[in-house]
Amino acid sequence: MTVPGAYFGMAEHHLPPGDTPLVELATLAPAGSRLFAKLEWYNPTGSIKDRAAWFMFHNAKRDGHLPPGTPLIESTSGNTGIGLARVALLNKHPMTICLPQRATAERKQLLRAYGADLVEVDGGPNESIEVAKGLVADGEGFMCYQYGNPGNPESHEMGTVPEMVRDWPLEAPPEHIFCAYGTGGTITGCSRGMRKAYPDIRVHSVEEFTTDPISGMRSQDDPFQPPVGDLSLVTDRHEVAKADAFAAVSLTMATEGYFLGTSSGAIMHAALTFLSDHGGTAIVVLPDDGWKYLSGPPWID
Repeated sequence: MTVPGAYFGMAEHHLPPGDTPLVELATLAPAGSRLFAKLEWYNPTGSIKDRAAWFMFHNAKRDGHLPPGTPLIESTSGNTGIGLARVALLNKHPMTICLPQRATAERKQLLRAYGADLVEVDGGPNESIEVAKGLVADGEGFMCYQYGNPGNPESHEMGTVPEMVRDWPLEAPPEHIFCAYGTGGTITGCSRGMRKAYPDIRVHSVEEFTTDPISGMRSQDDPFQPPVGDLSLVTDRHEVAKADAFAAVSLTMATEGYFLGTSSGAIMHAALTFLSDHGGTAIVVLPDDGWKYLSGPPWID
């Protein structure tokens, strides 16, 4: 595993992201398959986005874009903003987050708890991006821009993937990996790293339907495609309905005891459907758990 502090040539006395567990879901796996889950809610603020936030912030510091006290601005559906707000707080940088009004109350509360100012946008992630870019154009701060920042996929190629390779328990290599397509960072970084380690692995992109949005996810049919994304190594694409994602959340809780977030549920649905038909060994990269979503459906009407 590449330790982030060592990569940047610095001693990080605050808890850095990474070193999350890879566990087998033996009860849930369909017959003829073995399923392993990378539990990313073990990161400091509870999601995979801590990795990208840490790398983007320290890359910007290393490259001279963040003198002491420089305000940070970011557009997010929640988790990247929470990760950045934590890093900004620890390093004494003001933080402004532009996010959709429909983001859950828990995520807004966490952002405020970490000291971030919120700009709630009437629209989705694409509208939030434009609002954040407008603030930067007005000279109000520096934007990490997770949708185009190479530190986003780099955090997975250098961190997430080496951990999975280190912890893979079987002698034969994994045949499949399932990742959500959102900013493009996770699927891009995991694709690059896993293809280097396991050239024959099939990379599965799990996506929302454009007509049935899932928080933190995106579709390749969306008019805006994040510049950081490189889907050339993706071999399979799965669009998942929100109802199916919720069903997979309930199934996983009932069989394995893990409470998944909605995008994690979508990944689980895609993997279980595929493995039921084809079998094989697979890793699902689960971005977060469900605690930040309790104020929204299906938990309340």
